[in-house]
Amino acid sequence: MTSEVVLMNRQAVAMAADSAVTISGHQYVKTYQSVDKLFPLVEGQPVAVMIYNNAEIMSTPWETVISLYREQARGRPLDTLEAYAEDFMAFLSGNPDLFPPDHQDTEFFKHVAVVFTVVAEDFDYQVRKFSESNAGRLRDHLSSIFEFVVNELYADYQRYPDDSPRADLACFPSGMAEQVRRRYRGEIEQLVDSLIATLRGDYQGLSVSEGTRERLREIAVLSVVKDAFFEHYTGVVFAGFGARDKFPAMRSYLTSSVVLGILKRKQDRAADMTSDGGPVVQPFAQDRMIRTFLTGMDQYLRMYLFGETLKLSMHLVTDVIGRTPGLSDAQRQALFRDYSENNLGYALREFFKSIDHYQYAAHTRPIYRAIASLPKRELGETAASLIKLNSFQQKVMHAIETVGGPIDVAVITRNGGLEMKRDKPDL
Repeated sequence: MTSEVVLMNRQAVAMAADSAVTISGHQYVKTYQSVDKLFPLVEGQPVAVMIYNNAEIMSTPWETVISLYREQARGRPLDTLEAYAEDFMAFLSGNPDLFPPDHQDTEFFKHVAVVFTVVAEDFDYQVRKFSESNAGRLRDHLSSIFEFVVNELYADYQRYPDDSPRADLACFPSGMAEQVRRRYRGEIEQLVDSLIATLRGDYQGLSVSEGTRERLREIAVLSVVKDAFFEHYTGVVFAGFGARDKFPAMRSYLTSSVVLGILKRKQDRAADMTSDGGPVVQPFAQDRMIRTFLTGMDQYLRMYLFGETLKLSMHLVTDVIGRTPGLSDAQRQALFRDYSENNLGYALREFFKSIDHYQYAAHTRPIYRAIASLPKRELGETAASLIKLNSFQQKVMHAIETVGGPIDVAVITRNGGLEMKRDKPDL
């Protein structure tokens, strides 16, 4: 993993990234602290790019791909930061020399194999849960457990967590799903057969219906075209100035594989400084300590407090209603239902709204005010310090240090251009 951040005010933009990378395999985890994740995008132009989550695209190092783009760009200026980002994405998509069709075929196979690995791992987990529950003979339930796992992943590709329909990615043309289905029918069938054969080797008695096999085939297609990145993906963050940009801007994308000549991608965040807008603080990847610093409260602690406050309130309401004399059971239930659905919900919302207001006034607003007026040097130092917070937390905890090493910092201004340096990792 990694930790990265973008800070912007009206004068400059600062980007910072650690240099740690974690390589894991069967029964081993190794961390190195010498990886570059932050690069100039176009020679002589005030634009930089940084990557997180995956150091390669299509089995090719991102550093190599960015270098090739920089060579073909030849210092060409573009009007906006977004134009730079989209031009880079077009370079990845429409470039058969970089990713030939046979290479794309191989990477599609790997892409679906990773998705099916998710199925296998979840199946193993559900089998362990069932075994621990002592709910019956495992052999009699293997098929229904597998069907449940496949249906759950299929549903995840169909709907967002809030249960709204999951959209197709805008980067693909209409009919892309059918193109993938036709082009890779044989490869998908081979992967489905391989997944089932592997699981049957581990779990004797597993049978898979044709309906479940069809769901697996559809999952392979949906994993390409849907707005979901359950496979290995890379976050790509651009920041700086276009030729016509008065103030700095930032764009970030999630990217995966090139399929049938098109890069699977989506723009997930965008920020533009304006003459009357506040500063921008955008952390990426491992950002827990940065967000804690900005808000004054750990986000997981906040969720825990909400849950515990809800339980305490429910217990108090139950106790008070239970002790109230002269009420029938029906009246008690109606009173509890009315209070829990209306009064209690409103009270909790107001309580945490008050906490949010205090957090913003006492912690976030003073920090944002400072960032808004920082000169470029101090802006870069602040960005580096935020990364060091994440690194320091992991250093003092009993955990693998997936954030660490020297901090690469890029500071970009319209007049001064791009300045890069490497900062020491210690606070």
